Amino acid sequence: MNHNAIQLPQGTKVLKAAEYQTIAQLASILDIARERADSIIEQARKTFEKEKVRGFDEGMMESKIEQSEQMLKMVGRSINYLAEVEGEMAEILMNAVKKIIDGFDDRELTVGLIRSALQHVRNERQVSVRIPPGHYTFVKERIAEILADYKGVGFINPVSDPRLDSGSCILESQIGVVDASIDIQLEALKRRFESISAETMGAIKRSEADI
Repeated sequence: MNHNAIQLPQGTKVLKAAEYQTIAQLASILDIARERADSIIEQARKTFEKEKVRGFDEGMMESKIEQSEQMLKMVGRSINYLAEVEGEMAEILMNAVKKIIDGFDDRELTVGLIRSALQHVRNERQVSVRIPPGHYTFVKERIAEILADYKGVGFINPVSDPRLDSGSCILESQIGVVDASIDIQLEALKRRFESISAETMGAIKRSEADI
């Protein structure tokens, strides 16, 4: 037995090779898209410098106007290209994540949501978790296992809540309430993708200003 092998916590979702490859390919496509945008901007920069020199040498106002229009068109192409690609990438990534989540057993998913919520209350001595009634027995039997990974939490009280559907989980403690439902987490992930896209677009526009 290899004692140095990585030990995964019980219940951990392991990505299939095809799923991992899909996400890896998406990341690679995004890198290529960014490189393409950088290339367009660099080309615009070189064209601007070249046309600027030619304009000054020939003393032609018309060439200056033409070079400016060309530069703006190329910068616009880079921004539009990256905006389109990153918008599609965010959608593809979200669909990939949803597909992976769909592969979970509903009860195992609830346990995973509880683990995720406990990340926010690691030092609370007592917490309650509201879960769908159909998952109550399964979760109750896993409480000791869950607590083993969160030494700062002394007690978890599972509460069967008929208002909750599969994929819902609400954790309550003295410091507040954490809604760890899958819809909430997917929305947070979507906003993160959008934030990354916005950061990239900001970098492109700053590059435009430097031309």
